[in-house]
Amino acid sequence: MTENDQAKKNPYSVIAGSEFRERPETRQDLVDRILADPRMHDHREGFLSCLQCGVCTSGCPAARFTEYSPREVARRAYEGDPTLLEDDTIWYCFYCYTCQSRCPRKNSVAVINQVVRSMQVESGYGIKHVAMFAAWGEQFYDKGMGGTPHVFFSDIAEAWGPKWKEFIASRDELRERIGVGSMYPSPEAVKEVRAIMDQTGFRARLESLGSWGGHRPDDAE
Repeated sequence: MTENDQAKKNPYSVIAGSEFRERPETRQDLVDRILADPRMHDHREGFLSCLQCGVCTSGCPAARFTEYSPREVARRAYEGDPTLLEDDTIWYCFYCYTCQSRCPRKNSVAVINQVVRSMQVESGYGIKHVAMFAAWGEQFYDKGMGGTPHVFFSDIAEAWGPKWKEFIASRDELRERIGVGSMYPSPEAVKEVRAIMDQTGFRARLESLGSWGGHRPDDAE
């Protein structure tokens, strides 16, 4: 299968393997990489015709409580500003897509953030922002569904109080009592999930973070 055929079948297989690892040499190179990403397919014209009206920022929940500014991200991305590749504020975006839904030009700063975050992770800079979720990904691979990252446990326990720990401790027993069965997918479904994660490179990405400490099932399982 040629690279073109592979790209038609799964465009991310080519983009993820070649576009993000090397730091852009010029500002236009960064702009071109953003435009070339498949996720920008419906937003390229909007990206290039941004009015800097600020509607995205005015409705952004993250902008309300942090120094993150969607309007500034859109401007800097359009200008090919390389400092975006080491900007921690873009990680405050949680993809509610309010910016996209309100933009008069159909631009999407949420999607721009996805592309730039990918570049940050591939360069190594952004790994610190995703490493804490590696345990969630590992559990998804092993059991077919994710779990709450341990880094959040203390915060959840504090917010919910003692009843949180009591619930977690007796969750399986409660589910059996009310007859809803196991919370985990069937073995057949787990195999399908693993196949998808293998083919898309998700398992390899987890291993590259250097934090996979649990059981790694063989492909034959």
